[in-house]
Amino acid sequence: MCNVFDLVGIGIGPFNLSLAAISEKNKELKTHFFEQKPLFLWHSEIIFPDSDMQTAFLKDLVTGVDPTSPYSFLNYLVMNGFFHSFMNTKRHVITRKEFELYCQWVTRQMPRKLSFNSKIRNLYYDGENFIIESHKEKIKSKNICIGTGISPKIPSFTAPYMSDTFFHAKSESIKNLNISGKRIVIIGGGQTGVEVFRNALKKKWGNAKSLTLISSRANLEPLDESPFTNEYFSPHYVENFFSINSQLKRNIVDYQKLSSDGNTPAYLQSLYNDLYFIQNVEQSPVDFKILPYRRLQSVENNGKGYKLTISNNFSQKEESIGADIVILCTGFENRIPGFIEPIKHLIEFNENKCFKVNKDFSIRWKGYDKNKIFAQNFSRYGHGIFEPQTSLMSWRSAVITNAVSKKEVYRIKNIAPNFLSYESVTK
Repeated sequence: MCNVFDLVGIGIGPFNLSLAAISEKNKELKTHFFEQKPLFLWHSEIIFPDSDMQTAFLKDLVTGVDPTSPYSFLNYLVMNGFFHSFMNTKRHVITRKEFELYCQWVTRQMPRKLSFNSKIRNLYYDGENFIIESHKEKIKSKNICIGTGISPKIPSFTAPYMSDTFFHAKSESIKNLNISGKRIVIIGGGQTGVEVFRNALKKKWGNAKSLTLISSRANLEPLDESPFTNEYFSPHYVENFFSINSQLKRNIVDYQKLSSDGNTPAYLQSLYNDLYFIQNVEQSPVDFKILPYRRLQSVENNGKGYKLTISNNFSQKEESIGADIVILCTGFENRIPGFIEPIKHLIEFNENKCFKVNKDFSIRWKGYDKNKIFAQNFSRYGHGIFEPQTSLMSWRSAVITNAVSKKEVYRIKNIAPNFLSYESVTK
């Protein structure tokens, strides 16, 4: 424990991997990152052949602040001999599998900075440094960055039923799924739910007896990716958003939901085309239903499968649906990692038991003036709707790098203003 790092990252998902790459520009910084998995994996359970990113490929780990970085997606293409054939595909978005492969390639470029198969068990503070304890070693660091990712969001009343026939889509159960002759119900009409539904229609896991997609939304709502909406995902907007009051922030983020959590319009078009051909051209006997305005209320295992009680908020009636397999596509949530328990009493939490996050993405705690705890994707209602997305991860990494370095390693202020102006205007 004689060596003291300037920054230790806990978790190696896209956000901390971006920070690892971005922070390399300051050669004076000693950094290291830890991950409990054996290699970089990014929601691999729900990466399907037709799963696309929802952001342009230039919004990679580094390009937004350092286009000359060796860790850019373009450099990945060049170094692997893919550049020319990739350009011939004429795509501005890549598949999620391609993004995962790109990130795995980046991890191989910095083996001395990243430690996989290293689960962090505890985190202590000795008044001078953080002591990070894994099952292999103890190390010291002046600052840390939490990037432990998101966890499946599971309705509490469904927890007793979780099994190989009742599970969240992001689980091992989906890998060995067999739906042949079964009644399948998918809960959730966001991108994951729609992708699971479409892949089931295409018989990825066998030929189902019936397929039902249930959504609480009024429709299979499209992602709003218009240019003015995309200004929400810009540093200039984040700067403005951070300064307003907390209740207004919450209202705005909820209003902006479909700029982040909608379904890719091109994917919806493909699904609609599939349904048209299945029903009207192939005249397939497959029994499928898409049920909007519905919300799962209760579950019963009657020995012959599951009885799902659904509220229909359109007809204002209650419905009952039978299922042999239920797949929850109910989203994800941030959870405060257990390893912070030894210092939890030093950390400030808001009324929703979430971190209070400063402008530089550090959290408020009693040692803040001396040592910083940065947290990635814990400030949706503090910094804005961009937080869980990859769009601004390079910029956020640059902000954190500057804060740790205590100098301007990256010029993050030289950004042209947006066309939508939110500041006070007087004439």
